[in-house]
Amino acid sequence: MIAIIGGTGMAEILNEGRERIIYTKYGKAKILEDDNVIILLRHGLKHNIPPHRINYKANIYALKLLGVDKILAINSVGSLKKEIRPGTFFIPNDFMEFTKRRDDTFYNDRVVHVDLTEPYCPAMRKELKKILDKFNFEYQEGVYICTEGPRFETKSEIKFYSNLGDVVGMTGYPEVVLARELGLCYSSLCNVTNYACGISEDLLSVEEVFETIKKMEEKIVKVVREFINSNFESCKCREAYERGIIC
Repeated sequence: MIAIIGGTGMAEILNEGRERIIYTKYGKAKILEDDNVIILLRHGLKHNIPPHRINYKANIYALKLLGVDKILAINSVGSLKKEIRPGTFFIPNDFMEFTKRRDDTFYNDRVVHVDLTEPYCPAMRKELKKILDKFNFEYQEGVYICTEGPRFETKSEIKFYSNLGDVVGMTGYPEVVLARELGLCYSSLCNVTNYACGISEDLLSVEEVFETIKKMEEKIVKVVREFINSNFESCKCREAYERGIIC
């Protein structure tokens, strides 16, 4: 079972299937269900949930309850490097997080240390690259920096982050870790919507972000549909989870 988690601007693109509310011990999650695909819009159908208020634990746990074993997250990001151009794709192979107030683990009452040598499922990443190459869509790989939001980052922050990573976003963490804690395969397909503050000479605007997403809409749908219908090799995501349990 595959789940697609959509972010900023994804409501109109991925709004398909029967609406359903899943109640979990961490809260409720609203999903769209269509055959063997689950779609979860992390900001809500009306895009009214800011990144720092998303109930990431309820979302990921709900997908686990539904029998999902693979999660493809769609994330909108800002570029920290001139060569990573808006309008292209980015596949994270690692991350660093600078969040402040997020509930980022399922294990507060037992000791679990999950391995994050490869936080994003290598088999899923390989398949995504194969699909992007098939359609000749431009993409790069690298490190995703996650900030708290909802504000955009300052010029000095971006200067600092650019020494550590390649793109910056607000929703990639703690999704990736929570998925690993439940033994789920997780990978991210980022659409680069803008240059981050200080790299771009213009002021950042939400309009710019949505405008770029609109231009990429057809490509995003194409990649997601191809991914849903693909078959790829197994990985060690669940094994990394099982090895981390102490008691």
